[in-house]
Amino acid sequence: MSSTYERSCVGCGSAEQDAQLERCPICSKHFCSDCAYRASGRRFCSDSCARTYNYGESDDDNENPDYDD
Repeated sequence: MSSTYERSCVGCGSAEQDAQLERCPICSKHFCSDCAYRASGRRFCSDSCARTYNYGESDDDNENPDYDD
């Protein structure tokens, strides 16, 4: 069975044969070098993935009102 799945950039929609695509280390979406978000010497598909990579998930107790110490 052959796959017809074609990778494309999440930013501009360029197909894999038109642009060299990279995979985001956080969400695994594909992006081209023109749409890459650069932070801390790495490339990501978006600024939110870059923040997640650099700062991680927030462990703030105020975000979960059901959390009781």
